[in-house]
Amino acid sequence: MEPVTIFGLILALFAVLLLIGVPIFASLGVSSMLGMLLHGGVDGLNVIPSILHRGLASYSLICIPLFILMGEVMARTSIGGRLYTLFYLWMNRLPGSLAIASVGSSAVFGAMSGVSVAGAATIGRVAIPEMLKRNYDAGLAGGSVAAAGSLALLIPPSIGFVLYGEMADQSIGKLFTAAILPGLLLTGLMMAYLFVVVRLRPSMAPAEAGQIKWIERFQALKEVWAPVLLILLVLGTIYFGVATPTEASGLGAIGAFVVALLYRELNWATTVEIFRATIVTSGMILLILIAALLFGYIMTRLMIPQMLISWVSELAQPAWVVLLLVLVFLLIIGMFLDIVSVILIATPILLPVIVALGFSPIWFGVILVITCEMAVITPPVGLNLYVIKGIAPQISLNDIIRGALPFVLVEALAIFILTLFPQIALWLPGLM
Repeated sequence: MEPVTIFGLILALFAVLLLIGVPIFASLGVSSMLGMLLHGGVDGLNVIPSILHRGLASYSLICIPLFILMGEVMARTSIGGRLYTLFYLWMNRLPGSLAIASVGSSAVFGAMSGVSVAGAATIGRVAIPEMLKRNYDAGLAGGSVAAAGSLALLIPPSIGFVLYGEMADQSIGKLFTAAILPGLLLTGLMMAYLFVVVRLRPSMAPAEAGQIKWIERFQALKEVWAPVLLILLVLGTIYFGVATPTEASGLGAIGAFVVALLYRELNWATTVEIFRATIVTSGMILLILIAALLFGYIMTRLMIPQMLISWVSELAQPAWVVLLLVLVFLLIIGMFLDIVSVILIATPILLPVIVALGFSPIWFGVILVITCEMAVITPPVGLNLYVIKGIAPQISLNDIIRGALPFVLVEALAIFILTLFPQIALWLPGLM
């Protein structure tokens, strides 16, 4: 049977299984095994144990449960509220200060958790009631927090970069470092959008009454010791070569427990729930990874990436046109799949094309993750939208979507800037 026909059957079975409600890992795994069976017969399945052993026996994968553990601990402390208060006190004179504070605090929280849902839920529980109490537009309140929570996908430590690094055979430490400046850029763009939209439509965010004393602002700075500690334990040790990403994830997890103990916010019941949630999330990610390893293997055997490269070269289109098509494809599949699946499925297919066009795989990792950020705030499967709806049932889902969709354009602008100036992402890794 022709490789293209087998590939078509794999995709068709995958789509059918998803439509009837089969979990993603099972849908992808069964579809990949069908491809192996059609390509190599029954004997073609004999390679499965070696594929899984080779893919899962990776030291770097240890950091996945450790970073998730770190995020789960942080999500159950008051640090999100403390960060939000800090940013509000320092930005209260700006139009839309509460929404801007949500973005800033979400960015810092993302640097401690790496989990988008945790950031949106933690900051949202504090920020959204405050904004609604002060008569902010409901869409602006819900949408800004949903979009700001997605920053955790880009700002390291990010589980997305760990998975991409494994699939693309790239340095996770360099991927983390490459995301620092783009993370700051996207945070600044989100804040700038909120500033402009509120200036143009003041009714969306009434001006703050009263004055904040400088002594209150400086006193709030005392609360940043925990974020600074955790960021230094993770990103600082990686960048300066003190620790590998896996070792840094262990330091971060220990540091998170130390912070929670010092805040006196850790008890036995909370600890059990933290470990339970970590096991469930880690298990889900690793199951999808197992299926993705099989998918990547059969794609290689069928030489699908090589065919794509040949097809792209025959198009005779500029590299930016092909890149735009890739981004549109990622955004579309991101509307229906979770980000873990998008990264693990798309990487083995698209990365060879991107490299053949002359783009850096480190740079593309950053672009891929930003595109996944766009997906988590885009219906119908935009996870952050439903998280915000869950913690703020008084806001309609339509209002949340209305408030979040403009941030998709903000993230598209970030991708455009990074495409024009790729050194924004590549400068820091080049210094390592």
